[in-house]
Amino acid sequence: MGSGIGLSMVNDYVKLHDGTIRVTDNIDAGSVFIIDIPIRHVEQPSKSDIPVVNEISEMEKNELQEDTVFENSEKSKEHNSQLKPVALVVDDNPDMSEMLKFELEKDFDIITASDGNEALKVIENVTPSIILTDLMMPGMDGIELCRNLKAQKTTVSIPVIILTAKHDLGVKLEGLTLGADDYITKPFNIDVLRLRMKRLVELTAKGAKRSLIDPEPEAIKITPLDEQLIEKAVKYVSDHLDSSELSVEELSESLGMSRVRLYKKIKQITGKTPIEFIRVIRLKRAAQLLRESQLNVSEIAYRTGFNSPKVFSKYFKEEFGILPSVYQNKEGSETNYTV
Repeated sequence: MGSGIGLSMVNDYVKLHDGTIRVTDNIDAGSVFIIDIPIRHVEQPSKSDIPVVNEISEMEKNELQEDTVFENSEKSKEHNSQLKPVALVVDDNPDMSEMLKFELEKDFDIITASDGNEALKVIENVTPSIILTDLMMPGMDGIELCRNLKAQKTTVSIPVIILTAKHDLGVKLEGLTLGADDYITKPFNIDVLRLRMKRLVELTAKGAKRSLIDPEPEAIKITPLDEQLIEKAVKYVSDHLDSSELSVEELSESLGMSRVRLYKKIKQITGKTPIEFIRVIRLKRAAQLLRESQLNVSEIAYRTGFNSPKVFSKYFKEEFGILPSVYQNKEGSETNYTV
């Protein structure tokens, strides 16, 4: 399956050449696309129009050579003293990877991976300054890669930009909610992409890093005011745990904060978005019920505010690395199993 970007790019390229493109039906054989591009004849300048370059003396030639050698030496020193940041490009399309590498290698040391799984293996040996990932890939896609990166303390501060041909607002919101730093649709301007990448790397280098803190009181090391905020948020979510309609807006109103302010504060303190924060509280209560109650998985799913046991099982495994049914059975035989 293609990504649906081909015709859009062709249309853009044709317009750049002041051309036109049209389509006609080709019965029983698909369609015919006709491109018209104008040919322009440019007159070549005559010899008399070409400026004459004055000859320089032997001494001036030597001075120019010395200046060139000195300049190249200084540039080499500057290059060696200022190593380029490492950018990891994750894309299953080798042509796209090569294009990005060619366009960005002046400002970044580029390493590539064909999907999210390969990217995680690369990160075990090299810590990139920024990650540029396609959305749709076989194996682990861009959304799952972003979710994985933002869940780990060692990788949460690495800026992530998602590239995609999909203009679906829902997908974009999901990516940004998971912690992606930017979301760029194809076709894109390479200069704009380069500037955004450099800006994100600079912000990270200046200390604009996320801080991962478990929202459980015993593991939080924060200021008293922040601790009070998290305690109030945990209590409100716990009190309304069985409501599947519990929203970020409702939580922000209960805390007397705007949604934007709540998002920034929760993200800063816990490393999680408000949606993820609510979900973690639900899952931790669910784990408690699996350990201590006689309810089955479906009953616990609904009791903790999930609309379906299938969705509950998916998020439970993502959080704890084990299915709720397996976790419940294991708890029956191993009382020392914890999450």
